[in-house]
Amino acid sequence: MMKKKIILAGLLMLIGSTCQAQNWFQVTSGTTKKLNTIDFPSATIGYIGGNDSILLKTVDGGQTWNELNYSGVTYMPGGEHIVNLDFVTENIGFMTVGPYSGSFKTINGGTTWTAITGLNTCYNQGMYFFDENNGFIGGAGCFQGELIDQLIAGSWTSATVNTSTWDAQNSVVDIDFFDANNGLAASRSGYILRTIDGGQNWDTIPASLEMNPLTSVIIINSTLAYAGYESSNTGFGLYISFDGGLTWEEDINSATFLYPDFMSLHQSGDGTVYSGGNSSSMTSGVIFDSPGDGISWNYAIVDFQINDISSHSDTIAFGIGDNGYIVVNQDWTSLGISTNELSSDKLEIFPNPVTNELNFKNTEELMVENAHIKIFSMTGELVHAENFHSQIILEKLKSGIYLVKIESENGTITRKLIKE
Repeated sequence: MMKKKIILAGLLMLIGSTCQAQNWFQVTSGTTKKLNTIDFPSATIGYIGGNDSILLKTVDGGQTWNELNYSGVTYMPGGEHIVNLDFVTENIGFMTVGPYSGSFKTINGGTTWTAITGLNTCYNQGMYFFDENNGFIGGAGCFQGELIDQLIAGSWTSATVNTSTWDAQNSVVDIDFFDANNGLAASRSGYILRTIDGGQNWDTIPASLEMNPLTSVIIINSTLAYAGYESSNTGFGLYISFDGGLTWEEDINSATFLYPDFMSLHQSGDGTVYSGGNSSSMTSGVIFDSPGDGISWNYAIVDFQINDISSHSDTIAFGIGDNGYIVVNQDWTSLGISTNELSSDKLEIFPNPVTNELNFKNTEELMVENAHIKIFSMTGELVHAENFHSQIILEKLKSGIYLVKIESENGTITRKLIKE
Protein backbone atom coordinates (compact mmCIF):
# COMPACT_ATOMS: atom_id res chain seq x y z
CA MET A 1 0.00 0.00 0.00
CA MET A 2 2.75 2.49 0.91
CA LYS A 3 4.73 1.73 -2.24
CA LYS A 4 1.62 2.34 -4.32
CA LYS A 5 1.06 5.73 -2.73
CA ILE A 6 4.65 6.78 -3.34
CA ILE A 7 4.32 5.87 -7.02
CA LEU A 8 1.06 7.80 -7.23
CA ALA A 9 2.66 10.82 -5.57
CA GLY A 10 5.33 10.87 -8.26
CA LEU A 11 2.73 10.68 -11.00
CA LEU A 12 0.81 13.56 -9.47
CA MET A 13 3.73 15.88 -10.10
CA LEU A 14 3.23 15.24 -13.80
CA ILE A 15 -0.48 14.74 -14.33
CA GLY A 16 -2.34 16.19 -11.35
CA SER A 17 -5.45 18.36 -11.59
CA THR A 18 -4.05 21.49 -13.22
CA CYS A 19 -6.93 23.20 -15.06
CA GLN A 20 -8.88 26.19 -13.77
CA ALA A 21 -11.50 25.12 -11.25
CA GLN A 22 -14.96 26.65 -10.98
CA ASN A 23 -15.65 29.36 -8.40
CA TRP A 24 -18.21 28.64 -5.69
CA PHE A 25 -20.31 31.22 -3.84
CA GLN A 26 -22.09 30.70 -0.53
CA VAL A 27 -25.91 30.88 -0.31
CA THR A 28 -27.72 31.52 2.98
CA SER A 29 -29.47 28.42 4.34
CA GLY A 30 -30.84 29.73 7.63
CA THR A 31 -29.54 26.70 9.54
CA THR A 32 -26.34 25.25 10.97
CA LYS A 33 -27.55 21.65 10.75
CA LYS A 34 -25.72 19.14 8.58
CA LEU A 35 -27.24 18.99 5.09
CA ASN A 36 -27.18 15.55 3.45
CA THR A 37 -29.11 15.55 0.19
CA ILE A 38 -30.23 18.00 -2.50
CA ASP A 39 -32.47 17.52 -5.54
CA PHE A 40 -33.82 19.86 -8.24
CA PRO A 41 -36.85 18.47 -10.11
CA SER A 42 -37.13 21.71 -12.15
CA ALA A 43 -35.45 25.02 -12.84
CA THR A 44 -37.31 26.75 -10.02
CA ILE A 45 -38.09 24.07 -7.42
CA GLY A 46 -35.46 22.37 -5.29
CA TYR A 47 -35.27 20.47 -1.99
CA ILE A 48 -32.59 19.90 0.65
CA GLY A 49 -32.78 17.33 3.47
CA GLY A 50 -30.53 17.19 6.50
CA ASN A 51 -29.97 16.14 10.07
CA ASP A 52 -32.53 16.60 12.82
CA SER A 53 -35.38 16.26 10.30
CA ILE A 54 -34.72 19.56 8.52
CA LEU A 55 -36.25 19.94 5.03
CA LEU A 56 -35.58 23.07 2.97
CA LYS A 57 -37.28 24.17 -0.24
CA THR A 58 -36.56 26.81 -2.89
CA VAL A 59 -39.03 28.20 -5.40
CA ASP A 60 -36.65 30.64 -7.08
CA GLY A 61 -33.96 28.35 -8.42
CA GLY A 62 -31.88 28.20 -5.25
CA GLN A 63 -31.34 31.88 -4.47
CA THR A 64 -33.42 31.60 -1.28
CA TRP A 65 -34.22 28.55 0.85
CA ASN A 66 -36.97 28.19 3.46
CA GLU A 67 -37.63 25.44 5.99
CA LEU A 68 -40.74 23.36 5.30
CA ASN A 69 -43.14 22.59 8.14
CA TYR A 70 -44.18 19.11 6.98
CA SER A 71 -46.11 16.20 8.44
CA GLY A 72 -46.44 12.43 8.07
CA VAL A 73 -42.86 11.34 8.85
CA THR A 74 -42.24 9.28 11.98
CA TYR A 75 -38.67 9.53 13.23
CA MET A 76 -37.24 6.82 15.47
CA PRO A 77 -34.79 7.80 18.25
CA GLY A 78 -31.31 8.10 16.78
CA GLY A 79 -32.69 8.12 13.25
CA GLU A 80 -33.95 11.69 12.92
CA HIS A 81 -32.14 12.47 9.69
CA ILE A 82 -33.22 12.87 6.07
CA VAL A 83 -30.53 10.96 4.20
CA ASN A 84 -31.78 10.99 0.59
CA LEU A 85 -34.33 12.76 -1.62
CA ASP A 86 -35.46 11.93 -5.15
CA PHE A 87 -38.20 14.02 -6.79
CA VAL A 88 -39.66 12.88 -10.12
CA THR A 89 -41.77 16.07 -10.53
CA GLU A 90 -41.95 19.38 -8.68
CA ASN A 91 -44.53 17.87 -6.30
CA ILE A 92 -43.95 14.10 -6.31
CA GLY A 93 -40.89 12.82 -4.50
CA PHE A 94 -39.40 10.16 -2.26
CA MET A 95 -37.40 10.35 0.97
CA THR A 96 -35.30 7.92 2.96
CA VAL A 97 -35.02 8.67 6.67
CA GLY A 98 -32.95 7.35 9.42
CA PRO A 99 -30.94 5.51 8.47
CA TYR A 100 -33.60 3.16 9.91
CA SER A 101 -36.78 5.26 10.16
CA GLY A 102 -38.20 4.18 6.82
CA SER A 103 -39.00 5.60 3.39
CA PHE A 104 -41.73 8.09 2.51
CA LYS A 105 -43.50 9.64 -0.48
CA THR A 106 -45.01 13.09 -1.07
CA ILE A 107 -47.41 14.20 -3.79
CA ASN A 108 -47.84 17.81 -2.69
CA GLY A 109 -44.36 19.29 -2.80
CA GLY A 110 -43.09 18.04 0.53
CA THR A 111 -45.90 19.37 2.74
CA THR A 112 -47.19 15.93 3.72
CA TRP A 113 -45.53 12.52 3.46
CA THR A 114 -46.86 8.95 3.50
CA ALA A 115 -44.87 5.93 4.68
CA ILE A 116 -43.95 3.43 1.94
CA THR A 117 -45.00 -0.10 2.87
CA GLY A 118 -43.97 -3.45 1.42
CA LEU A 119 -40.21 -2.89 1.62
CA ASN A 120 -37.78 -5.60 2.75
CA THR A 121 -35.06 -3.15 3.75
CA CYS A 122 -34.56 -2.24 7.40
CA TYR A 123 -31.94 0.45 6.74
CA ASN A 124 -32.78 2.75 3.81
CA GLN A 125 -30.70 5.20 1.85
CA GLY A 126 -29.97 4.80 -1.88
CA MET A 127 -32.77 5.63 -4.32
CA TYR A 128 -33.37 5.87 -8.04
CA PHE A 129 -36.79 6.51 -9.59
CA PHE A 130 -37.63 6.54 -13.29
CA ASP A 131 -41.08 7.91 -12.45
CA GLU A 132 -43.69 7.75 -9.70
CA ASN A 133 -44.44 4.06 -10.26
CA ASN A 134 -41.05 2.60 -11.21
CA GLY A 135 -37.79 2.75 -9.31
CA PHE A 136 -35.56 1.40 -6.55
CA ILE A 137 -34.81 1.87 -2.86
CA GLY A 138 -31.57 0.37 -1.57
CA GLY A 139 -30.38 -0.35 1.93
CA ALA A 140 -29.74 -3.32 4.18
CA GLY A 141 -31.64 -5.81 6.30
CA CYS A 142 -31.81 -5.59 10.07
CA PHE A 143 -29.50 -8.63 10.32
CA GLN A 144 -28.36 -8.78 6.68
CA GLY A 145 -26.27 -6.79 4.26
CA GLU A 146 -27.19 -5.26 0.92
CA LEU A 147 -30.85 -5.30 -0.12
CA ILE A 148 -32.63 -3.56 -3.01
CA ASP A 149 -36.40 -3.19 -3.33
CA GLN A 150 -37.82 -2.59 -6.80
CA LEU A 151 -41.02 -0.70 -7.64
CA ILE A 152 -42.61 -2.07 -10.82
CA ALA A 153 -45.84 -0.49 -12.08
CA GLY A 154 -46.66 0.65 -8.56
CA SER A 155 -45.92 -2.64 -6.75
CA TRP A 156 -42.86 -3.43 -4.63
CA THR A 157 -40.79 -6.59 -4.98
CA SER A 158 -37.39 -7.70 -3.70
CA ALA A 159 -34.51 -7.78 -6.20
CA THR A 160 -31.85 -10.49 -6.05
CA VAL A 161 -28.41 -9.38 -4.82
CA ASN A 162 -25.94 -12.17 -5.62
CA THR A 163 -23.33 -12.91 -2.91
CA SER A 164 -24.43 -10.03 -0.70
CA THR A 165 -22.74 -9.61 2.67
CA TRP A 166 -24.40 -10.33 6.04
CA ASP A 167 -23.43 -7.19 7.88
CA ALA A 168 -26.26 -4.66 8.35
CA GLN A 169 -23.63 -1.89 8.19
CA ASN A 170 -23.15 -2.71 4.51
CA SER A 171 -26.05 -0.68 3.18
CA VAL A 172 -26.71 0.30 -0.45
CA VAL A 173 -26.19 4.07 -0.38
CA ASP A 174 -26.51 5.16 -4.02
CA ILE A 175 -28.04 3.87 -7.28
CA ASP A 176 -27.75 5.07 -10.88
CA PHE A 177 -29.04 3.79 -14.22
CA PHE A 178 -27.72 4.38 -17.73
CA ASP A 179 -30.88 3.08 -19.42
CA ALA A 180 -33.82 0.82 -18.56
CA ASN A 181 -31.57 -2.26 -18.21
CA ASN A 182 -28.10 -1.22 -17.06
CA GLY A 183 -27.52 0.12 -13.57
CA LEU A 184 -24.96 0.36 -10.77
CA ALA A 185 -25.29 0.66 -7.01
CA ALA A 186 -22.72 1.51 -4.31
CA SER A 187 -22.47 -0.37 -1.00
CA ARG A 188 -20.75 0.52 2.24
CA SER A 189 -19.11 -2.90 2.02
CA GLY A 190 -16.87 -1.64 -0.79
CA TYR A 191 -18.77 -3.60 -3.42
CA ILE A 192 -20.30 -2.20 -6.59
CA LEU A 193 -23.60 -3.86 -7.44
CA ARG A 194 -24.29 -4.21 -11.17
CA THR A 195 -27.44 -5.11 -13.09
CA ILE A 196 -28.03 -5.67 -16.79
CA ASP A 197 -31.64 -6.86 -16.57
CA GLY A 198 -33.42 -3.77 -15.32
CA GLY A 199 -32.64 -4.32 -11.64
CA GLN A 200 -34.06 -7.78 -11.07
CA ASN A 201 -30.60 -9.27 -10.42
CA TRP A 202 -27.46 -7.55 -9.11
CA ASP A 203 -23.91 -8.94 -9.16
CA THR A 204 -21.34 -7.78 -6.60
CA ILE A 205 -17.98 -6.45 -7.82
CA PRO A 206 -15.14 -5.19 -5.57
CA ALA A 207 -14.33 -1.55 -6.36
CA SER A 208 -10.77 -1.84 -5.02
CA LEU A 209 -8.43 -4.08 -3.07
CA GLU A 210 -8.84 -1.81 -0.02
CA MET A 211 -12.66 -2.31 0.00
CA ASN A 212 -13.24 1.22 1.32
CA PRO A 213 -16.86 2.08 2.18
CA LEU A 214 -18.49 3.45 -0.96
CA THR A 215 -20.53 6.65 -0.84
CA SER A 216 -21.76 7.24 -4.39
CA VAL A 217 -21.79 6.00 -7.97
CA ILE A 218 -22.55 7.58 -11.34
CA ILE A 219 -22.76 6.29 -14.92
CA ILE A 220 -21.44 8.75 -17.53
CA ASN A 221 -21.95 6.69 -20.67
CA SER A 222 -22.14 3.05 -21.78
CA THR A 223 -18.55 2.41 -20.64
CA LEU A 224 -17.46 5.18 -18.24
CA ALA A 225 -18.52 5.23 -14.57
CA TYR A 226 -17.19 6.65 -11.28
CA ALA A 227 -17.57 5.68 -7.63
CA GLY A 228 -16.81 7.74 -4.51
CA TYR A 229 -15.59 6.39 -1.19
CA GLU A 230 -14.42 7.16 2.35
CA SER A 231 -10.77 6.37 2.93
CA SER A 232 -9.78 7.38 6.49
CA ASN A 233 -7.49 10.14 5.20
CA THR A 234 -5.70 8.03 2.59
CA GLY A 235 -7.84 8.58 -0.51
CA PHE A 236 -6.23 9.65 -3.75
CA GLY A 237 -8.41 9.42 -6.83
CA LEU A 238 -11.98 8.40 -7.43
CA TYR A 239 -12.66 4.85 -8.53
CA ILE A 240 -13.21 4.64 -12.28
CA SER A 241 -14.53 1.97 -14.64
CA PHE A 242 -14.00 1.94 -18.41
CA ASP A 243 -16.10 -1.16 -19.10
CA GLY A 244 -19.53 -0.35 -17.73
CA GLY A 245 -18.73 -1.26 -14.12
CA LEU A 246 -17.22 -4.72 -14.65
CA THR A 247 -13.76 -3.70 -13.38
CA TRP A 248 -12.54 -0.72 -11.34
CA GLU A 249 -9.29 1.12 -10.63
CA GLU A 250 -8.10 4.36 -9.03
CA ASP A 251 -8.48 7.37 -11.31
CA ILE A 252 -5.03 8.98 -11.17
CA ASN A 253 -6.34 12.07 -12.98
CA SER A 254 -8.50 12.94 -9.96
CA ALA A 255 -5.70 12.23 -7.46
CA THR A 256 -4.52 15.08 -5.21
CA PHE A 257 -2.59 15.57 -1.99
CA LEU A 258 -5.87 16.53 -0.29
CA TYR A 259 -6.47 12.84 0.52
CA PRO A 260 -10.23 13.41 0.33
CA ASP A 261 -13.30 11.41 1.10
CA PHE A 262 -15.43 11.58 -2.06
CA MET A 263 -18.95 11.88 -0.60
CA SER A 264 -21.05 12.53 -3.73
CA LEU A 265 -21.16 12.42 -7.51
CA HIS A 266 -23.39 14.33 -9.94
CA GLN A 267 -23.54 15.12 -13.66
CA SER A 268 -25.22 18.35 -14.79
CA GLY A 269 -27.09 18.89 -18.03
CA ASP A 270 -24.06 20.18 -19.92
CA GLY A 271 -22.14 16.98 -19.13
CA THR A 272 -19.98 18.38 -16.33
CA VAL A 273 -19.25 15.77 -13.65
CA TYR A 274 -18.95 16.89 -10.02
CA SER A 275 -17.66 15.18 -6.90
CA GLY A 276 -17.87 16.73 -3.46
CA GLY A 277 -16.23 15.74 -0.21
CA ASN A 278 -13.69 16.83 2.32
CA SER A 279 -9.98 17.52 2.35
CA SER A 280 -8.37 15.41 5.04
CA SER A 281 -5.08 17.27 4.80
CA MET A 282 -6.62 20.77 5.04
CA THR A 283 -9.69 20.23 7.27
CA SER A 284 -11.98 21.78 4.69
CA GLY A 285 -14.32 20.83 1.87
CA VAL A 286 -13.49 20.22 -1.75
CA ILE A 287 -15.43 20.14 -5.02
CA PHE A 288 -14.01 18.43 -8.11
CA ASP A 289 -15.31 19.08 -11.62
CA SER A 290 -14.62 17.40 -14.94
CA PRO A 291 -15.96 17.76 -18.51
CA GLY A 292 -16.85 14.07 -18.32
CA ASP A 293 -14.10 12.94 -20.68
CA GLY A 294 -12.67 10.34 -18.30
CA ILE A 295 -9.37 12.26 -18.15
CA SER A 296 -9.24 15.80 -16.75
CA TRP A 297 -10.31 17.03 -13.29
CA ASN A 298 -10.15 20.40 -11.52
CA TYR A 299 -10.83 21.11 -7.86
CA ALA A 300 -11.76 24.01 -5.58
CA ILE A 301 -11.34 24.26 -1.82
CA VAL A 302 -14.49 25.31 0.07
CA ASP A 303 -15.20 25.96 3.74
CA PHE A 304 -17.04 22.79 4.80
CA GLN A 305 -17.39 19.15 3.77
CA ILE A 306 -19.66 18.72 0.73
CA ASN A 307 -22.18 15.90 1.15
CA ASP A 308 -24.18 16.19 -2.07
CA ILE A 309 -24.36 18.11 -5.36
CA SER A 310 -27.27 18.78 -7.68
CA SER A 311 -28.16 21.12 -10.56
CA HIS A 312 -31.28 22.65 -12.08
CA SER A 313 -29.85 23.72 -15.44
CA ASP A 314 -27.02 22.93 -17.81
CA THR A 315 -24.57 25.14 -15.93
CA ILE A 316 -25.83 26.06 -12.45
CA ALA A 317 -24.84 23.53 -9.77
CA PHE A 318 -25.28 23.55 -5.99
CA GLY A 319 -23.26 21.83 -3.30
CA ILE A 320 -24.51 21.27 0.26
CA GLY A 321 -22.69 20.11 3.35
CA ASP A 322 -21.92 20.39 7.03
CA ASN A 323 -22.97 23.33 9.21
CA GLY A 324 -25.85 24.34 6.91
CA TYR A 325 -23.42 25.01 4.07
CA ILE A 326 -24.80 25.77 0.57
CA VAL A 327 -22.66 26.91 -2.35
CA VAL A 328 -23.43 27.57 -6.02
CA ASN A 329 -21.14 28.02 -9.01
CA GLN A 330 -22.92 31.27 -9.97
CA ASP A 331 -22.25 34.72 -8.54
CA TRP A 332 -25.76 36.18 -8.27
CA THR A 333 -24.27 39.68 -8.05
CA SER A 334 -22.37 39.45 -11.35
CA LEU A 335 -25.21 40.11 -13.78
CA GLY A 336 -24.44 43.77 -14.38
CA ILE A 337 -27.40 45.33 -12.50
CA SER A 338 -27.13 49.11 -12.49
CA THR A 339 -26.71 51.00 -9.23
CA ASN A 340 -29.09 53.66 -10.60
CA GLU A 341 -32.10 51.50 -9.83
CA LEU A 342 -35.60 52.97 -9.71
CA SER A 343 -37.90 51.84 -6.93
CA SER A 344 -39.46 48.46 -7.71
CA ASP A 345 -42.94 49.89 -7.16
CA LYS A 346 -42.42 51.93 -10.32
CA LEU A 347 -43.14 48.81 -12.35
CA GLU A 348 -45.49 45.84 -12.19
CA ILE A 349 -44.91 42.80 -14.40
CA PHE A 350 -47.56 40.15 -14.94
CA PRO A 351 -48.23 37.30 -15.19
CA ASN A 352 -45.24 35.95 -13.32
CA PRO A 353 -44.65 33.04 -13.92
CA VAL A 354 -45.26 33.81 -17.60
CA THR A 355 -46.09 31.44 -20.45
CA ASN A 356 -46.24 33.71 -23.51
CA GLU A 357 -47.27 37.39 -23.12
CA LEU A 358 -45.49 39.50 -20.47
CA ASN A 359 -47.19 42.77 -19.54
CA PHE A 360 -45.87 45.89 -17.84
CA LYS A 361 -47.86 48.39 -15.73
CA ASN A 362 -46.94 51.73 -14.10
CA THR A 363 -44.40 52.49 -16.78
CA GLU A 364 -44.58 56.30 -17.00
CA GLU A 365 -40.95 56.92 -16.01
CA LEU A 366 -39.76 54.22 -18.40
CA MET A 367 -41.81 55.16 -21.45
CA VAL A 368 -39.19 57.50 -22.85
CA GLU A 369 -37.25 57.53 -26.08
CA ASN A 370 -34.58 54.81 -26.40
CA ALA A 371 -35.84 52.84 -23.41
CA HIS A 372 -35.20 49.16 -23.92
CA ILE A 373 -35.59 45.83 -22.19
CA LYS A 374 -32.99 43.11 -21.65
CA ILE A 375 -33.54 39.61 -20.24
CA PHE A 376 -30.60 37.75 -18.71
CA SER A 377 -30.29 34.11 -17.75
CA MET A 378 -29.07 33.38 -14.24
CA THR A 379 -25.62 32.72 -15.71
CA GLY A 380 -25.50 36.29 -17.05
CA GLU A 381 -26.23 35.46 -20.70
CA LEU A 382 -28.34 38.01 -22.60
CA VAL A 383 -31.20 35.93 -24.02
CA HIS A 384 -33.65 38.60 -25.19
CA ALA A 385 -33.50 42.33 -26.04
CA GLU A 386 -35.89 44.81 -27.67
CA ASN A 387 -37.24 48.32 -27.36
CA PHE A 388 -39.44 48.74 -24.31
CA HIS A 389 -43.19 48.24 -24.81
CA SER A 390 -46.08 47.62 -22.43
CA GLN A 391 -46.23 44.01 -23.68
CA ILE A 392 -43.62 41.61 -25.07
CA ILE A 393 -43.90 38.05 -26.43
CA LEU A 394 -41.68 35.40 -24.80
CA GLU A 395 -43.03 32.15 -26.24
CA LYS A 396 -39.58 31.17 -27.56
CA LEU A 397 -37.87 31.70 -24.20
CA LYS A 398 -36.97 28.42 -22.48
CA SER A 399 -38.41 27.56 -19.07
CA GLY A 400 -36.31 28.86 -16.20
CA ILE A 401 -35.51 31.85 -14.01
CA TYR A 402 -34.41 35.16 -15.55
CA LEU A 403 -33.66 38.76 -14.65
CA VAL A 404 -35.64 41.38 -16.58
CA LYS A 405 -33.78 44.70 -16.82
CA ILE A 406 -35.43 47.80 -18.24
CA GLU A 407 -33.08 50.70 -18.99
CA SER A 408 -34.03 54.31 -19.71
CA GLU A 409 -32.57 57.78 -19.30
CA ASN A 410 -34.49 58.04 -16.02
CA GLY A 411 -32.89 54.95 -14.54
CA THR A 412 -33.25 51.18 -14.56
CA ILE A 413 -35.49 48.59 -12.95
CA THR A 414 -34.55 44.95 -12.52
CA ARG A 415 -37.10 42.27 -11.68
CA LYS A 416 -36.97 38.50 -11.39
CA LEU A 417 -39.04 36.51 -13.92
CA ILE A 418 -40.04 32.84 -14.01
CA LYS A 419 -40.79 31.41 -17.46
CA GLU A 420 -42.97 28.30 -17.51
